[in-house]
Amino acid sequence: MLGSTSRLGLRLSQIGKVTPASRRITTSAAAFRSFAQVPKELQKKMFNFQVDNGLPVHVRGGIVDKVLMVATYIVCGLGLLDCCRVYYVLSYPAKEEKE
Repeated sequence: MLGSTSRLGLRLSQIGKVTPASRRITTSAAAFRSFAQVPKELQKKMFNFQVDNGLPVHVRGGIVDKVLMVATYIVCGLGLLDCCRVYYVLSYPAKEEKE
């Protein structure tokens, strides 16, 4: 029983090890892999997003990103107001009329 657990422990310790042969195989396979060229429009857009202009990433796309950001703020604000309304209605239920 003890012999099998020690062999299991040895095998589990060898799982995470990277041998020089496996490293050589993975790097050589990556070196021969060919990738498609990036289109010019995408290169331009990638360059615009990598420029350090002080803007956060979610507004670097131009006016469309700003409109989407404002729309998100409005929807979140309306949701917050509706939560407050629901809490108020649940806190102060309508009084029942007695006949």
